[in-house]
Amino acid sequence: MPTFRTFRSAFLYLGLLLVASCQPDKPTRTEQAVPALADTLTLDSTANPMGATDTAAARRNWHRLAKPTSRNAPLVVYRSVRRPPAGLAASPAPGEATLFDIGRKASEYFQIDPTKAAEVRGRSGTVVRLAAGTLVDAAQRAATGPVWVELKECYTPAEMVLTNLTTLTTDNQLLQTGGMVLVKATAAGRPLQVAEGRTMRLEIPAAKGHPLPGMQLYYGQATTPVRWVAAPATTAPPVLETVYTEARPMPAYGNGPADINRLIRYPREALVSQIQGVVFASFVVDESGRVQQPHILRGIGHGCDEEVLRVLRQTSGHWMPGQRNGEFVKVKMVLPIRFSFQPGQLSTDTSRRPLTDAEPAEIAAAPSEEPAEAAPTDRYVFNCAQLGWLNVDRPVSAGTVSLLAATAPDDATTVRLVLPGATPTVVAADALENGYQFSSIPAGRRGVVVGLRYVGGVPYLAWQEVTTGQEALAPLEFEETTLEELERRLERL
Repeated sequence: MPTFRTFRSAFLYLGLLLVASCQPDKPTRTEQAVPALADTLTLDSTANPMGATDTAAARRNWHRLAKPTSRNAPLVVYRSVRRPPAGLAASPAPGEATLFDIGRKASEYFQIDPTKAAEVRGRSGTVVRLAAGTLVDAAQRAATGPVWVELKECYTPAEMVLTNLTTLTTDNQLLQTGGMVLVKATAAGRPLQVAEGRTMRLEIPAAKGHPLPGMQLYYGQATTPVRWVAAPATTAPPVLETVYTEARPMPAYGNGPADINRLIRYPREALVSQIQGVVFASFVVDESGRVQQPHILRGIGHGCDEEVLRVLRQTSGHWMPGQRNGEFVKVKMVLPIRFSFQPGQLSTDTSRRPLTDAEPAEIAAAPSEEPAEAAPTDRYVFNCAQLGWLNVDRPVSAGTVSLLAATAPDDATTVRLVLPGATPTVVAADALENGYQFSSIPAGRRGVVVGLRYVGGVPYLAWQEVTTGQEALAPLEFEETTLEELERRLERL
């Protein structure tokens, strides 16, 4: 007979069954494959994430370097701020890259000490000289720490076209250019400028070493493309340049006289004739260490005079220039070289002395045969009162001819008219409904209409040769190309 304990156990068991039957059904759980962190790093963007059920094999070679990173490479350190800088919210989002972003001429960068006279030389021949204390910040405080100078040189039509430069002034006057350069300076990431009342010296190499008359300095304005305005007359190049006879320090070559001594070779003719004596040579060491106006004041012949001139030409560009008040200056020098005949041995006296009234009369009188100024003969020289884009140009007579390049205008297309030559002209066109029009250009000039288009990362080129005022242009036809081929084609300009 069942006992009370048996009935109680059965009752509790029945209650548990009833409670279990009243619980809601649990949803069926589907296991999803979540990619590992290393796999998610292979995504190109968060806008197109990897699907949870994507079974494609993940790339795992993204971290393999082609070569080790240089330990001397500059490192940019970013620091967070509690709130964005003023005006950042109003800044537009970065747009798609243009052809000019990837095709423009690359810049060179130089680190200088702004408290000392400095000179930077570009690969294409540009020379920029800055006296000590020339660079200041927006509050006219002199820069004291390391300064980075950026230099971009554009001398060919190809470089100008790909850097989105033209030769138009702010009032649409045509120019023919001898070269365009960008000079910028920064300290601790902040832009610098030329101090009020000061200038920097700019040298632009002339085409084939022959400067043209009437060339002026123009400053670039903050427009796209850059437009130009003539620099004030006070920044024109000086007619005469001062040549000093004293400086501190004086110009020097290498580590001293022994370095020049090692370059001298006793001429065979002088050895055979047992000629000896002192050759006095006069020359000017300019601000960049080049030797100018070398000539013999008093010689001994038999090849010794020519040997001294040869050595001076060989050392040109390698002298440490002289300075006055912290600025590089031109200094006239007299170099006596003693040829002492001893078989198998050459003795030289390479003492360097500036030209002074204390020198013998015949030495002091000889330089008067040449002009005192050392005006450059192969380049343009200007004193610039500001940084930025700088241009050496002369105006082109205004024309009355118009030229229409027929094509559908859009934001991805740029059309230029290039009038080539030693001083080329690059003209921008006005976009119309039916194409791009060039206005007020001179007639009878041979030129090339260059159309550039950049769509989906692919460059397109249109090219038509034309004589202005004598023929109409056919509609522009753009052909797909590569950046390398585009640059090679533009070099034909």
